[in-house]
Parts: sequence; structure tokens; C-alpha cells
Amino acid sequence: MIISPAFLRDKDATQSDADWIDAMMPVNPRRGYPLNASESWHGGIHITHTDAGATTEKVRAIADGTVVSFRKPAPPEKRDQFPLKYAPVRGTDDGYVLLKHETEIGSGEDGKVVFYSLYMHLKFLEAEIKADAKIYRKDSLGSSGMTDGQNEFHFQVFCDDDNIKKLTGRKTKELDISKDGRTDAVYGDIHFYLPAGTTFYDKAPADNSTSIAGLSELYTSNAPLYASMSLAQGNCTMVTRQKNTQIDGKYDLLGEPLVNADGEDYEYNLYKTAMRNYKESPSAGFELLRFGRVINTEHETLVPADAPLWMTVSYPGGKGVVNLAEPNVKKFSDADFPHWTGWLLVDDDKDTHSQCNSAIIRKLQEAGRYEAQSNRLICCLPFEWEKSTIDARYKWLMTGLPWEQCTPEKTAIWTVPGTQETKDRVLMSEEDYGKFKTHAEALCFDSGELSSGRFWHFEPKAFIEHCRKCLWLDKNDLSRIYAGTSESVREKYRSSINTILIKYAMNTPIRAAHFLGQGAIESQNLNLMVEGSVSFSRHPEHPSFADETNGYYSDPTDTYGYFYNYERDGNDLGNVTKSDLRDSRNNRLAVVIGRDARGRPILTSPQRGTIDSNLSHVGDGMKFRGRGFKQLTGLANYTGYWTYRGWLRHTDYDNRWWQNPTQLRVPVIDTPQNISTLPYNCVDSGGQFVAKNGVLRRADAGVTRESSRSVSMVINRWDAPSFDRRFQSTQNAYSIVGDK
Repeated sequence: MIISPAFLRDKDATQSDADWIDAMMPVNPRRGYPLNASESWHGGIHITHTDAGATTEKVRAIADGTVVSFRKPAPPEKRDQFPLKYAPVRGTDDGYVLLKHETEIGSGEDGKVVFYSLYMHLKFLEAEIKADAKIYRKDSLGSSGMTDGQNEFHFQVFCDDDNIKKLTGRKTKELDISKDGRTDAVYGDIHFYLPAGTTFYDKAPADNSTSIAGLSELYTSNAPLYASMSLAQGNCTMVTRQKNTQIDGKYDLLGEPLVNADGEDYEYNLYKTAMRNYKESPSAGFELLRFGRVINTEHETLVPADAPLWMTVSYPGGKGVVNLAEPNVKKFSDADFPHWTGWLLVDDDKDTHSQCNSAIIRKLQEAGRYEAQSNRLICCLPFEWEKSTIDARYKWLMTGLPWEQCTPEKTAIWTVPGTQETKDRVLMSEEDYGKFKTHAEALCFDSGELSSGRFWHFEPKAFIEHCRKCLWLDKNDLSRIYAGTSESVREKYRSSINTILIKYAMNTPIRAAHFLGQGAIESQNLNLMVEGSVSFSRHPEHPSFADETNGYYSDPTDTYGYFYNYERDGNDLGNVTKSDLRDSRNNRLAVVIGRDARGRPILTSPQRGTIDSNLSHVGDGMKFRGRGFKQLTGLANYTGYWTYRGWLRHTDYDNRWWQNPTQLRVPVIDTPQNISTLPYNCVDSGGQFVAKNGVLRRADAGVTRESSRSVSMVINRWDAPSFDRRFQSTQNAYSIVGDK
């Protein structure tokens, strides 16, 4: 899912994403979510606007979608007459657009979600708004109009019962903390449930073991604690919450947030930490550091299986080090909508009328916590714009509510729950109710498949802010980023691309744009995951581009000099046994660039008449040619990746083996084609390169020509002529995943 606010303006450099969204969508507090000022259920918010400036600010689609239904607005003169005019001063615009969004938040069927967004009280609709029309995120829908004479429009986000389970991972009020959270969707902050009895120590073991010998116990918890880890801009921020014993459902923060308590630039250094602490399986260790557990178990295995994750966490009155990898510590992400961060599913009001009768909300109000938590209440309500249910929802205005006592004088009296205080209101006359109903009918519509049943509603700003942490690319997103690539090729790699963006914390618009933009050049828009010996555009059928499922490409007649340029004496890129090749004076020979008509190696210099070609083991330059999304090249880089994935142990070879391969142990890799034939490995090798070489720090500077050049210098400093194309590709990717 890629999502953005309903208004779009440039973000100030000092604004956080949450602050920017708040500025884009200012809310009339009398018409907020989930209750309006009269405590009627309100499935959305009213976003205010000024229409200041020469050009009217456009209301934008928050995500790619399809037009379900729409209504062209009445002209201003009708807007300011009954039935659209119900308030004393001016009327209400009746234009609307209802969009259906079919997208993905993760892998598998449960990662495919459907939700709706409704834009009501628009005074103008774009010509493109037609039945079943395809609308892209950021497309203009029209202009905001008025509600009862106020410059504002109604905006709501909702889904059906099946999709609430997919979107939040549950249908219950709170999250099940007896087991780890979902793995089909993982994004945003990582959360840990620490049960009572968790021990905090003064330090972590020096060797990152599970042994607690030499550690001092600082604290043992007597109540559950909830730790949340946020990674951003190189930092790791850890906060801890504890359930309030006096107020049900309230979770108090313990102490100040811990920033980089386990090392400066914690996020930027995840790769180094994984290589240091998890030598047998650094890639799985990277996931442990990133998620608190191994997510991609199909591809990654942690060795040893009980490898620890020691991190500094606050407890009541102090802080200490905890092994968060312990099985009794349960792991979650923002995709689980943790209740200790405020997310609650509210489905305890079964009445058909529009007034709130939820015990959950009543308790929040009595505790004085409703205002602070209302934006994270996910409420199951009838669809409020269905014309056929107006009487069921609003006739209480004339007849009274179940808990009200109605007097002959048409006064309804009721007692405020939990108090002795009484309040009263005047019931509508039949004539007044008839006017209200006529006004409501003018705004409502026959909602088709939405007309029956109840729907789960989100506070739109909170929903958008939360889901912007996801950035899972669906089929349509990737088709726009790599428009010239066939669907079959895109789908071959799409799941792996999404998985790797999340694994290496590149699932932010700026980071993703750099990764996808650079990858477009390196892989020719996913079409070329192997380096060939001829031009792919001119000779796409050349055997050097063929699938390597049955073995890696090895052709002694292929004299492409670029491959053989890797094969130099003392070079970590190519054939280390090449150093055995000497001339008649026993001098090491230089670069092999091919073979002559008699099959002898052709050398750049020194050229000698007598060459024993039997001593030449030409071929590793071709064997370890560029493969993968970021074109992993050369034996040394292959060795690094093989070691990172745990396929090659760091004790299986000697460091700097290329300096004297006759005496040092050389790494042996027999299946280099595993990078080109398996999509996960193909894209993950690019992610590893990014993490290893500090690309995130450079990417975080933004999507500018300067930052793109900085990233390009790391990716391929020898290909300066491609830097402009790399910047253009990065800009193109950002135009899809970003907000401009």
C-alpha cells in the first residue's frame, strides 16, 4: 500500500511525517471521529480549508482506486436553497466521490486488502470522475466545498468485516499476546511483549552469547512490560510502556525514550553488528536485529537457533539489558496495530440508531482519555450515507432514545452514565423531522453493495499516517515504476523486492526510490540480472544472457575482454589461480583478455613468445561476473555475500586470500548462479550491498541530483556516464512512491 493525505503540499524540512499529515488535514473538532459534538457516531472527519490563493486547492485521491459511485455537485444557487441548505446561513455542497482501493500490505492472500475512501461535500468534480474509472494516488478528484456554510468536506476511510482481519490481523478488541504477531505483513515499529519475570542485566555478554555468567541482575519485572523499537535516520529509539493499574486500558510510558542506547548510528550499523554478533548466519542475524526475530524463514536460518538479541530497555525506575530473542518475549510490528499503543477495535454498540452506546468509549470518556485515544479507535458502524436507513438511524430525534424518558412536553431526559447528572433535550416535531430527513436524503445515496451490514471505520489521518509505514508495492505500483518491463518479469521479482525493502529498512519513499532507481540501471528494469558479454539490447538471445538454472555460464570461446579484466594478479575480483601463469622468465603475467586462434591466452603485457597455456585457469572472471539486482561482481564480493548468508563459513578461507593464493586458502563457491536463478537471492544481494556500503545514510539526504550522485558513486563509481540516467530513474521511482 502506498498512501498519502487528501491535500498535498510540500513538506517543510523540519516537519515529521505525522506533523505534515496533520497540517494537510486540519479537522473541525465539532465534526471529528468517531463522535461529533452531539455524540452521534461520525464515520469520518471534516477537513477544513480556506480556498486561499489564485488556484483552488484540489482534493486528492489518497491511494490508487476505482470510482464506485459519484454525484456531480449542484450549482451554488441550489446549494444555498433547501433541501441542501439546512443551516441558517448558507448551504451544503452535495458532490461526492466514493473510491474502492484494492491493494496489498504484505504477502499471500491475507496481504491483499480492500478498503474504501469517501470524499463528500465537494463543489466541483474533475471530468475524469466517471463510473469504474481508474484513479491514481495523488490524482485530483475535485474541489472541497461547504458543509452548513463552513469551508470543509467530509472524508472517511472504512472496510468490511473480512478486510478488518486482513488490515489489522485481528477482529478482537485487543491483540493476542500469547503468540508472536503476523509475518505476512510486517512494517513500521517493532514491538516486544515482556512477560512478568523478565530479568534486566547490567550489560550484554561480551561474546553475544546466551550465557549470563558475569552479568549482574538489575531488575526482575513483576508485571508485563511493552517495549517498542523505532528505526529512522540511522537512529534506534526504544520506549517502554506499562499498564496503568488504576485506569483500565491505559499504558504509561516509563522514563525518557532511549536513543541509540546500544550504539551510535544503530540503524546504519545493523550490517556491521550482524556480521560481528552472528558469524554463523549474519543475514538471519540482521533480521533478528531488525525485527526481533527471523521473518523470512523460507530463506534464512538462524545459527545457533537460540542466538540472543541483547538490547537496552527501560523498566520502572531504570534501564537494563534484556535478551529480546527469548521465546517468552513475543514480537510484533505496527502491522499488528498493538493495543498498548492505543489501537482498539470497538464493536460493542449493536444499536441501529446513530447515537453512541459503546461501553468501551464510555469508559474512555469517564477516565478522561477519549480525546487522546479517539483517533486510534477502529469502530464498527452502519454506513451513514445509505438513504434507505435514515429512519433507523435518526428517528430517535423525534421519538427519543432507549435510555431517555420522554415527557408529554416533547422533552427527553436522561442520566449521564456513571453519574447522577441529568440532561434533557427537546424532541423534534414530525414536521421538523421531515425537513431534517429531506435534507439527509439530498446528501445520502443508494450505496449498492455497501447498503447492508456494518463497516469498520478508521480515523483517516491516523490510518494514513500508520499505513505510510507499509510501502508494499502492489502489481500496479511496480508496473508504473518499471513500465517497459513485461508483467511476467515484474511479478517474478515483486514479492522479493517488497521483502527486501522491508528487511533493509528501505520501505520509505526516499530510500525505496534510490534502491529502485539504481536497480533500474543495474538490471535494465529487471530484465537483466546477469552481466553479458554483448549488448543485451542488440543481442538479447546471446547465451551469456540465458537462464542459468542448469548451471552457470562458462564458455571458453567467449573472448569478452571485460570478463577477463577481472583476472589479474593480486586481484580479489577474478581467478586467483591465474597467478600461476608466468612467462619464460618466470614473471607473473598480466591481464588475460581472451585467446588467440590456437587457444592460447592473449595477454596485455608483457607479451612473450613462450607461454605454457596449461598453467592458465581462465574462467573465474566469467564465473563471478555481475549478477543480481545490484550486479554482485567478483569472487571477493561473492565470498562476502556467501558468508553473509551463512552458505560459506568465515573459517573456510583466509582473509586477503588473493594476495598469495599459493599459500592461503581460497574460498570455494561452486554455484554462483544462485544469485541469478533465485529471485530472493537476486534482490537480497542488492539489499546486502546497500547495508554493507552505507547507502542509506547517503539516500536519506533526499531525492536530489547531489544525493543520487553520492549513491551512484557507491553503486558504480566507474560508470559516471550513467549518473544522469540513475538520477532520472530515481526521480521516476519517487514520482510513484513519493508525494510529489
